[in-house]
Amino acid sequence: MKGLNASKLFVIIQTRNIAHSKSWKKNVAPKKGKKKTATQKALDIFDDAYGAYFGNKKWPAIRIALLSQMKYCAVINNSSAKADESIKKLEDIGAFNIVDATPPADATRKLNKTSVRTRKLQQKAQKTSLESENCHQSGSTSGICSDTTEEQISGNETDKYWHEDDAYDTRTRASPDAAAGVSIERKTTARSDAVEEATSRSILQDTSADLYDFMPATKLRGPGAEQEQVFESEYGYLFEKTKEVPILKSRALEISSELKTYAYEKGDISLFPRPTIDSSKLLDYYLMDGASLLPVIALGLKMGDTVLDLCAAPGGKALTMLQAAHLGSLVCNDVSYTRLSRLRQVLASYVPEYVQKQTNLKVTQLDGQRYGHIDSFNKVLVDVPCTNDRRSALEDDNNWFSPSRTKERLHLPAVQMNLLCAAIQAVRPGGAVVYSTCSMSPMQNDGVIQMSLQNLWQNSSIEVAVQDLAILRQQFCNVFNFHTGCKYGQLIVPSLVSNFGPMYFCKLVRLA
Repeated sequence: MKGLNASKLFVIIQTRNIAHSKSWKKNVAPKKGKKKTATQKALDIFDDAYGAYFGNKKWPAIRIALLSQMKYCAVINNSSAKADESIKKLEDIGAFNIVDATPPADATRKLNKTSVRTRKLQQKAQKTSLESENCHQSGSTSGICSDTTEEQISGNETDKYWHEDDAYDTRTRASPDAAAGVSIERKTTARSDAVEEATSRSILQDTSADLYDFMPATKLRGPGAEQEQVFESEYGYLFEKTKEVPILKSRALEISSELKTYAYEKGDISLFPRPTIDSSKLLDYYLMDGASLLPVIALGLKMGDTVLDLCAAPGGKALTMLQAAHLGSLVCNDVSYTRLSRLRQVLASYVPEYVQKQTNLKVTQLDGQRYGHIDSFNKVLVDVPCTNDRRSALEDDNNWFSPSRTKERLHLPAVQMNLLCAAIQAVRPGGAVVYSTCSMSPMQNDGVIQMSLQNLWQNSSIEVAVQDLAILRQQFCNVFNFHTGCKYGQLIVPSLVSNFGPMYFCKLVRLA
């Protein structure tokens, strides 16, 4: 399918959002006395927290996209004998290389033809979501149909290893928390002005919300349902401001031409054909959320770099790193034996043995919170466990918002802080760490950055600065939908025409 299939998108939206129709209460809302599902609870919390954070004009559109078909990208496997053939095949069906960040001319024309229909769909989506909000305010609860269906990538029910599917990652990620409303509209100022503004601002300047509003620190107020309610409404943490965080000037990142990642243009919800196997039994490309590409690009990988992927499974980002540069070494670590099994299968399906040997590729099973290898790497990626907002809104199985995982969810920010501190300790002075989540929660994103730096200031002599990535946002603004209200990192939020993410990423440079 080329271009935006408006009728198909409309069906998906209508199917996903029966929960927001006038008959929602009859079809979906739990009967009186019946417990809410984990997805219903997640959506309730998201509505309260993200409604306040993004604002009532922006959150409904993000919510609709979160519940709709996610967009994928295809990372070309340079080791496959079919790499060139696959590139031609993907370009023939309308995909373009994200790294170029410029859709082909015919794709732009095609998008213009469908833009009017897309705007109508967005308006309808916002209207139905607002109806749901009114219903919620009148006393009903939110949720989605448990039997909702959507088209899946061909064959993914039989083969687990050719797609990342971050949105359904079983290592999902801690509860979202509100902050004061911030506009998510992308700025249209010139690049130089945006970079100057980004580099001159201080993280602790009070722009739209005080850091206290969403920053975790050291102790929960207490366990139990009552405290959980406090946590969700008032964030349940105490925070003391300390010194300001140094910000390094935004600068261009050199992206290797070897990294080839294809996606469809905005408004095109086509699904990729199944990858194929070459004569060496290697798959020709790997499918994952396109937003997962940016944390890897943010690392700024160069030939000979020694790299640690601290929470590597299921392996999409590690595989992308291997396509981006000829690394000196790559250590892929994860604490879960089950997830490491999938990681090994991904590597075996895409990376020939000679490349694994040349790269000194190693797979380890260690607790990332106590990794222990100090000053050992040039670059570290730490894609931490988080609430995984898209999955939490769609799947009840192993959901972070289920009652059995409440305590675990409330302690996620502390786990994330420990992982980030371990990553910073593992990188050498002068090296870089990229922290990422697939959550929109300010607490799990900017909050964990602040909490981790405060912990390092108090307990070590390590000095760290945040590397401003505004220029990366500008480079990829035609591909992804960026939220511009973060104080430290960059946040990609879902939208109907660019349904990648959510994905937050922040780059830190160790100074000493």
